[in-house]
Amino acid sequence: MYVKLEIDTNMQKNKQKPMKFSKVLIISLVLAGLALAGYRIQSSGDSAAVVYETPPIRVDVLEVSPGELSAWAFAEGTVEALQKAFLNFEQSGKVVHIGTLTDGSPLREGVRVFGPNNDVRLGQLLARIDNRENTAEVVALEARLQSARERRKEAEAGVHMAQNDKKQAEKDFARIETIYKKGVVSRDEYDRYRTGMLNAQVGVEAAESSLQAARSEEKGVAADLNRATVNLEKTSLFAPFDGVITAMNVLQDNYYYPPAGISTNREREAASAIVVVDDSRYEISLEVSEAEARSIQEGQPVYMAQDDRILYDSADTGFDQPGVVQGRVWSVSPALSLQNRSRQVKVRTDGDVQAIQDGMFVRAWIATEQKTNVLTLPWQAISFRDGKPYVFVVKPDNRVELRWLSIGIQGLLSLEVVNGLQDGDRVVVRGQHLLADDSSVNVINELKAGGTE
Repeated sequence: MYVKLEIDTNMQKNKQKPMKFSKVLIISLVLAGLALAGYRIQSSGDSAAVVYETPPIRVDVLEVSPGELSAWAFAEGTVEALQKAFLNFEQSGKVVHIGTLTDGSPLREGVRVFGPNNDVRLGQLLARIDNRENTAEVVALEARLQSARERRKEAEAGVHMAQNDKKQAEKDFARIETIYKKGVVSRDEYDRYRTGMLNAQVGVEAAESSLQAARSEEKGVAADLNRATVNLEKTSLFAPFDGVITAMNVLQDNYYYPPAGISTNREREAASAIVVVDDSRYEISLEVSEAEARSIQEGQPVYMAQDDRILYDSADTGFDQPGVVQGRVWSVSPALSLQNRSRQVKVRTDGDVQAIQDGMFVRAWIATEQKTNVLTLPWQAISFRDGKPYVFVVKPDNRVELRWLSIGIQGLLSLEVVNGLQDGDRVVVRGQHLLADDSSVNVINELKAGGTE
């Protein structure tokens, strides 16, 4: 900037001395102001030229890959035995006999009893009111039947051992026969191994004969037991199936009266003489909201436990953990409950059911939809803007790109990405709240997606 000051020296000569001092002062102020303005302009230009680069943001990324994903519905319900027998005598009378175990102790809650099968028409005798005929015979035959069953099991084990001995003897003979033909071993050695093989074959035949005899004995005792129990049916209670006694409401020498006016299972359990439960399979009645029930269908897998924490902790292992019981949807009611506007879903157990019991309250997770070979992301990687999901994808130059997503089914820990990502994309899963589109990042940890949920 240039400033030109023109001072008329002729005028200065004609002015008085006080005017000269004022003009000098004014000129000095003007020059100082111009110098200050120039300094500010220069300083402003210098500061505008400085560019501050934001340091890269430290993030964790996850490489997207295909995996499996399940959508879930959650419910709770009460466990009931699939078979539950409320046993009562057909007439009143004095209880003169309570069944016993093999050690002679009386039957009671929690003990196991055996029911009928192909050989035994009636199950184990549980209790009897006054009828003294054949009782001792039935008890004795039951003991004989138990012994016969044990001998049959021993005979079966003997057959397996004999068959194993035979296989080994045949292998040994085949080996010695080969080297005998080469002249390596003597005839006596060859004959010894051949005899051993033949003896092993005879041993199998003898073991099979013993097994057949044990089976015949078991069937004979079972037939005798069937005949002896015919006269006891009306005054006796027998186990209708293999199971556990859950209620024993009769005592020996007490008088029994058949119950009357019973309407509910709770009343029946309290009034019945004996209650037997098949603890190998259970049915669980669930109350499911109308919205979730729409996605539930027969045959879908169900996982149950006493509380959600057990199920959540076992999700990573495919629910293969103690305390978790597996089952499948058995039925879905088409009608809504008038009380809570829910649908009743019944589930039946599969496999091991030791973690639950009759009457227990359980939590149930129903896998309503399962997909394979789909792209998934953990919940914490997703951000939302105006209700729309998006993520940040790291590009090769370590800058991020904002991607809008289309979401599919939602699992426990992750969700399906229908559109917006491709296999191999690196998505920011930690530190994304500090990012904007085209932000520079420093990748600290790289994780791998996919797998099974």
